[in-house]
Amino acid sequence: MKRKFIALLLTTAVTASVLVGCGGSDDGSTGSESTSGTGAESEEGAASVEDSESSETSSVLKDGKDNVITIVFPGNSSAPGSLEAVEAALTELAKETVDCTVDLNILEWGVYSEQTNLMLSSGEDVDILFNLGTVQTSANSGQILDIAGMAPIYAPETMEMMEQYVKACYVGDALYGFPSYHEFASGTGLVCRTDILEELGTDVASVKTWDDVDGLLAQVKETHPELDVLVPAEVGAGMMKNAFAGTFDILQTNIAGVYADGSQGLTAYNIYASDEFMDVAKLAYDWNQKGYYIADSTTLTDTRQTFLKAGSCFGYVGPIHPGTKTQESINSGCDVTVIPITDCVTGTSNVAGFQYTIPTGSDAPEKALAVLNMIYTNPAAQNLLHYGIEGSDYVEVRDGVAGYPEGVDGTTVGWTNETWLTGNGSIGLAWETDPDNIWAQYEEFNNNATFSPAYGFTFDSANVKTEITAVQNVLDKYTAMIYSGMADPEEAVAQFNSELEAAGMQNIVDEMQSQLDAWSAE
Repeated sequence: MKRKFIALLLTTAVTASVLVGCGGSDDGSTGSESTSGTGAESEEGAASVEDSESSETSSVLKDGKDNVITIVFPGNSSAPGSLEAVEAALTELAKETVDCTVDLNILEWGVYSEQTNLMLSSGEDVDILFNLGTVQTSANSGQILDIAGMAPIYAPETMEMMEQYVKACYVGDALYGFPSYHEFASGTGLVCRTDILEELGTDVASVKTWDDVDGLLAQVKETHPELDVLVPAEVGAGMMKNAFAGTFDILQTNIAGVYADGSQGLTAYNIYASDEFMDVAKLAYDWNQKGYYIADSTTLTDTRQTFLKAGSCFGYVGPIHPGTKTQESINSGCDVTVIPITDCVTGTSNVAGFQYTIPTGSDAPEKALAVLNMIYTNPAAQNLLHYGIEGSDYVEVRDGVAGYPEGVDGTTVGWTNETWLTGNGSIGLAWETDPDNIWAQYEEFNNNATFSPAYGFTFDSANVKTEITAVQNVLDKYTAMIYSGMADPEEAVAQFNSELEAAGMQNIVDEMQSQLDAWSAE
């Protein structure tokens, strides 16, 4: 097994100091250092090579052509008030090294998957696209570029800064994107309104299991019958999808993987044939029968933050991490409390699942990579993407910490975003409701998680593309319905798995097992 790779990742896992200290690990050596000569002659030769490479790179990036670099990512609003100002500020930063104009295309969550699929399949001129868990599928379809050769030339600082996480994103020798720095461990909990918890006198520390959550939700429903107790964490995904997160290290998006706790070694499974999935299906059905869910939960297009902002719900079951409270409070304008329920686990999919990629439709991929490099390594760019315009959307309330300007709050601010969507938020400002050492807390959160036995393995789905398409059609038919408790699980889960098998699920599992066996033997 690739134990050296795993050991390297474990010893350096999610160290905020590595990410914050851009270039701080430089010991004076370079990739052009001679291994066979010493003295002035070899140093001059290395410098000559570096100067030549730098000149060639500059001629591509500073060519006098003002390419529009379109960046596509999801958000709560497609037209925030500060959009044009943020675009202009990012363009000014980018122009220091790249002749370009930055265009931000924010797609709302309810349409993101559908719209990006259309963009990729049509070859639309998009230069940078945030890929939500479908990197391998997009790569196999020829929709995104292999940047393994270009990245060391046009994004060398990002390659160095994100080195340990980039390694988890390779598929063989190919690299299709840069991972977004976020919580690489996954845990699930209840995120809910603080005011209602205080009204009920809830001892948050006593809420530790789904049964405890059940009791709390029953109280909320009785006390506030006018509220939707729970809303979906993700548009269209079903109410309780995240309650199942962390059981498996899912090596093919939403389809198959290995048990994340290592209890079954490197055995690949259809995750929906597991006892754990049935348990979640039964819990979802029970809670739906008790009336905890918003009506039409599988067809809603509004986000959880929209419902929290409107004051029409209590909360949601979703992923949690050290910055969840601030993230949700900023984006909803509502003070929330985060109650962890499940254990945290780390798998390759947690690292490689969310990447900024370069679509094949880009007419300036080298410039796109250079702009992405700027985004990942420039703190000013991170603050722009995360908080907006200094002075109007945020101010630095103390050294290294941002907050709202006087008279501005989460309901009136001109820009909101989530840290995990900005690329590398760890080099930017912390927010005033977070501890000043928030990134150290991310480090602790990730390092204390259970590591999957398949950490470092990436599944190549090329041989089962047809089966994956067929299985995905079945998933689209059943998963949101089951996660929302809309069908008796004793019947629905059996029918679901029958159709999965007919669609080729076992072929996917067998192919994954074959690759895992080969990987473990290396």
